[in-house]
Amino acid sequence: MTETTIDPERRLGDLVTDDPSLARTLESLGLDYCCGGDQTLAAACADAGLDVDEVRARLADARRDDDQPDELDWESLSDLIDHVVETHHEPLREELPQLEDLVWTVRNAHEENHPELREVELEFTALAEEMQSHTREEEEDLFPVVEKLDEGRPLDESERETLRAELRDLETDHEETADHLERIAELTDDYAVPDDACPSYRSMLDRLEALERDTHMHVHKENNVLFAEVERRIGASA
Repeated sequence: MTETTIDPERRLGDLVTDDPSLARTLESLGLDYCCGGDQTLAAACADAGLDVDEVRARLADARRDDDQPDELDWESLSDLIDHVVETHHEPLREELPQLEDLVWTVRNAHEENHPELREVELEFTALAEEMQSHTREEEEDLFPVVEKLDEGRPLDESERETLRAELRDLETDHEETADHLERIAELTDDYAVPDDACPSYRSMLDRLEALERDTHMHVHKENNVLFAEVERRIGASA
C-alpha cells in the first residue's frame, strides 16, 4: 500500500490483501479480517467497542515496522491456487496429523490437572477432520473448475449457480473452522503456558497458536481474494 494513512471505510479484507503486515495487529485487537473481511474498519471497531482512530494509529505503526510486507502477488487464478496449495494446504497435510498426536499426548499426561484438555482434544479432532476434508474438496472439486474459468471458458447459467453454491458452502466451512479455533483459544486462555507445562505442552500451545494465525491468512486469501475474484468472473461471464 502506498498511502500513509489508514482509510476507516476500507474493508478489513482489502486492507490485509494490500498489506499483510496489518494482519497480526488486527488479530491482536480481535478484528476478523478473514471470515469478517467484508466489514469496514470503522464498522468493525464500532462493533468491538474500539476507538477507530487509535486502531488506525496502531495499524500505521505496524506498517512502519514492516518495510517489506509480504504482498500476495499473482497473475492468474491458477497462480493463486498454486500459492494456496503450496503455502497452506501442503503444510497442513503434514502438520495436522502430527499436531493431533501431540494434543493427545499432552491431554493424556496433563488431563488430571488440566481437565480442559479433554475439550481441547475434542475441538482439535473435529477441526482437523474438517480441514482435511475441506482442502480435499477444494482441490478435487473447486480448483479444477476455477482453472477452466481462468482459461476463459464461458459458463452457462447452471454452471455459474453450481459454482456459486460451492463457494457459499466453502465459506460456511471457513466459519465453522473459525469457531473451532476460537473455542480452542478460549479453552487455553489464549495459549497461556501453565506453570506445570512440560516441553510438549509448550510446543502444543505454540503450534496451535501458529495454526490459528496461518488459518486466518489462509481463509483471507480464499474468501477475500480467490473466491471474490471467481465471483467477479462468474458475473462477467453471464
